[in-house]
Amino acid sequence: MKPVRLHYPWLSTLGALLIVSWQFVLMHPQLIDSNRLTQQLLRQDYLLIAAIGLLLLIIYDARRFIQAKRRYQHQLQQYSKQIGELSDSKRELGTRARTYSDHADKLKMFISERLLEYIEYDEKFLHFKNIASEVRHNGVISYDRVQTALKQAQLGCTEDEEQNYREAADSLLYLWDLLDLSTTDNIALHVTNRIYDSEEHYFQAQLNPTEAELAPFKPTFEMSHALRRALLPIVENADVIGLNQAWPQTGCYSDDQFKVMLRSDSVMLGNENHMVLLIENLLNNALFYARQKAVRQQHNPVAISLTEEHGEGFLRVYNRGPHIDADERDKIYQLGFSSRRIREHHGKGLGLYFVHEITRGFEGNIDFENIDNRRDSVSLSIKLTNGELLREEISIVDIAGRPMCQLLAGEEQPVEEQVSKRHEWSYNSPIASIEVSSETAGKPQVISELAGAENSSHIDNADPMRAYWMLDIKNRKRSSTLRFVPLDVRGVEFVLRFASASSRLDHQD
Repeated sequence: MKPVRLHYPWLSTLGALLIVSWQFVLMHPQLIDSNRLTQQLLRQDYLLIAAIGLLLLIIYDARRFIQAKRRYQHQLQQYSKQIGELSDSKRELGTRARTYSDHADKLKMFISERLLEYIEYDEKFLHFKNIASEVRHNGVISYDRVQTALKQAQLGCTEDEEQNYREAADSLLYLWDLLDLSTTDNIALHVTNRIYDSEEHYFQAQLNPTEAELAPFKPTFEMSHALRRALLPIVENADVIGLNQAWPQTGCYSDDQFKVMLRSDSVMLGNENHMVLLIENLLNNALFYARQKAVRQQHNPVAISLTEEHGEGFLRVYNRGPHIDADERDKIYQLGFSSRRIREHHGKGLGLYFVHEITRGFEGNIDFENIDNRRDSVSLSIKLTNGELLREEISIVDIAGRPMCQLLAGEEQPVEEQVSKRHEWSYNSPIASIEVSSETAGKPQVISELAGAENSSHIDNADPMRAYWMLDIKNRKRSSTLRFVPLDVRGVEFVLRFASASSRLDHQD
């Protein structure tokens, strides 16, 4: 802002000096020449005119002074306002500085705590490796003795006892392989070395089948057998899910926790115990999130699919739970990283790390996909016991991440009232059968023989990994009720791909 200029009253000052000089000359006329012009200037009437002119100059200077004063006062007010704003800004900056200082202190505290946790974790991990190494080193003799005793016990026992001894020997060998992994510096390299050893014995067995029994260990294993061993310790009832019977190459087994689909089996090279550890950690991770109260759902348990496509074995594991953020795509496999923050429960960051490293060791690939609810249009063709045929149409929409039912807009019902968590129809006769068609399903699903059943529920089976809807049917003597419920399928599906033994042999050829 340009400062206001204050002008000195030169005009009135000079005028006053002239009048004073004029008066002085009038008082001393002998100081000037007495010519006619001078005598006229000494007249009194000219002096009066000069006095009036001086008054006008004084008024002009006074007016200029007042105007300058007003501008100065206005500028002074603006300066005062700016000073006040600067003072407020200074106080605000001070407050922000104190706030940021507090945040910086909290951040320092948080970083210090995390560093202490990581240091403690590293110490615990190294301590665990040292213990495992010491146990393995000192347990060699005990391990040999137990294995020898189990083999001798199998020679003279019943068939049931022999199976128990064999399972005990397998469990002991599994423990020994875990100690091997826990003491190695590079898990992936350790697993890969076993695969290369197995590959050599496998190729020799293919060239000389008679010498296959001379191999120091079995070079191959079935993926279904590794999956069965991983499931046995964590299922609630092994008979319900069919683990106590020989698994065929194809089949579907399910209980309240798992849905297992064996579409085709794969023969793999390497140590079966390594694959069992991989699957165990993957399933435990899936169970943790599937059991959380916020996402738990009995109609969509942890789904496991095992198949072989083009010489590669595929293992898919789906579970309900929170999505994995894009910035955590690579972090979830890092040692010590965990995204578990539910009810102050902190994971150890070992499960997916083992899964990733063992997958690398098998020269496989692991990836995941976040599963969202999908929009769909479902058509229900309903046949009643009185012969009447009805058709109902409903849409599944996604609102705030949750599946909802939506009917076509009607004249009597507003559109916003047609969206609900479920929809129900009532009929004046029992339901005999229902045919369900949808835009996303490949073929209709037929639900028949309903006339004799009072209450029944039917789950969508178009996608073997996930069910997108459920039907509740209540039949009475002269009426019936049909309820359509869309199911929330949000979750994560891990996909693991491994090369089978036959594909390695074909590649070598």
